[in-house]
Amino acid sequence: MKKIILFSLILISYINLYSQENLKFSFQIRPRFEIDNKDFKSSTNPNTFTQLRTRLGLSFNPLRNLSGFIQIQDSRTFGEEQSTLTNTKNLDVHQAYFIIKDIFNLPLDIKIGRMELSYGSEKFIGPVGWSNIGRAFDGGVITYTNKSIKAEIFAIREIEKFNPSDSLDQNIYGLFTDLYLKSSIKIQPFIIWQRINPTSYLDRATIGFYSKGEHGRFTHEIDFGYQFGSAFIANRKQNINAYTFSLSGDYTFKLKHKPTIGLQLDYASGDNNPADNNYKTYTTLYPTSHKFYGYMDYFINLQNDTYGLGIIDLIAKLSCTHLDKIKFNFNYHLFKSAEDYKYVFGSTSNNFGSELDLVINYKYNEYTNFEGGASLFLPGDIFKEKKGKNNSTWFYIMAIINI
Repeated sequence: MKKIILFSLILISYINLYSQENLKFSFQIRPRFEIDNKDFKSSTNPNTFTQLRTRLGLSFNPLRNLSGFIQIQDSRTFGEEQSTLTNTKNLDVHQAYFIIKDIFNLPLDIKIGRMELSYGSEKFIGPVGWSNIGRAFDGGVITYTNKSIKAEIFAIREIEKFNPSDSLDQNIYGLFTDLYLKSSIKIQPFIIWQRINPTSYLDRATIGFYSKGEHGRFTHEIDFGYQFGSAFIANRKQNINAYTFSLSGDYTFKLKHKPTIGLQLDYASGDNNPADNNYKTYTTLYPTSHKFYGYMDYFINLQNDTYGLGIIDLIAKLSCTHLDKIKFNFNYHLFKSAEDYKYVFGSTSNNFGSELDLVINYKYNEYTNFEGGASLFLPGDIFKEKKGKNNSTWFYIMAIINI
C-alpha cells in the first residue's frame, strides 16, 4: 500500500511540474487461464489456475534530449492469498530509467536504471513477455548511432551480495551492433561477458551474431553463439567450449489468407564426457525461451533440462490469417539430444520426444487481443525414463489489454 501511495504522489508531482504534452500513461491488464497436465502421468488430474499481470507506466519528456519511463507491475495468481483480506505484496518496480540523447553533443545516448533489454530474435537476451513477471535488468546502456551502424554497450549488475571487495557479485557486459548490409538484410554481431568476482567462479563470454532478411516472399533468420572461458561446475573449475545456432526460413504464399510455411532447426551443444574438465554443454543466457523450444516450456534451462546432453529441435511451421483479425499458428517440434543418453545397461538413445503446438490470436479491437493455445507432448525414450511414459497436455486462454 505504501508503494502505491508513493507512486501516486510521484505521478501527481509530474503532472504539476509538466504539461500533459510531456506525459504519457500506459496500461496493461493480462489475465491468463491455464489447464496444466504436463507431469506425464495419466493417473493425475490436470491443475487449473489463473494468473494476472497488471502494469502501469508513465513516460515523460520534459526536454528535447531528456526522457524517462517508470513502470509499476503487480503479478499474481488468483487465490494465492491465505484469505480475501491478506496481501501478498506483489507490487514492484518493473522498469525505471532515464535517457539522455546526444550527450555532450555527441552521437551518444545514455540510458540508466532498471529496464527490459531485447536484441535480435531474443534467443540470447529478451524480456520474456510470456512470463507473468518478465525479465528486467539493472544497469546502463550507451548507444552510438549513425546512418549505417548502431552499437549498444551495456553494463548490468545481475547479483549484488554486498560482500567485501564485491566478492561473489555477478556482472554482465555486452556489445550489440546493428549492421545494415542492404535495406532488406540486417546482421547483428554481439558479445556477452558474464563475470563473478573472483573469476574462478565464472568468466564466460558468448560471441555470435543474428541475421534477418527478406527476399520477396521468403524470409530468413539466423542465430549463432559460441561460448568460451571458464566456470566452477560440478565442484571443479572447467574450461568452456560450447555453441548454439538456429536456422529459420519462411515462405508466404500470395493467397487470400496469407498462408505461411516454414522450417527451423535449433541446436545447442552437449557434453559427451562430463568427467573431464572441458564443459561443452551450451548454457542458457537470458532468452525468451518460450518462443523457441516448444510452448510447453520443457527446455527453458538447457543445461539442466537436457541433462547436459544438448538439444536438436526440428520444427515445421504453418500459419494463416482470416480477415486480418484472426491468426492461426501450428508448430510441430521433434526433439533430439545432441549427445547420446546412456542407460544403465549400456544401450543409448537421443529421443526426447515431440510436441505439437496450436495458437490462435484474435484482435478484438485496437486495445484488446485474445489468445488461446493447446499443446500435446509425446515423450520419447529419454523423457519416458526421466519423467513418465504418458503423453502430456496443456491449454490456455488469455486476454491482453494494452492502452
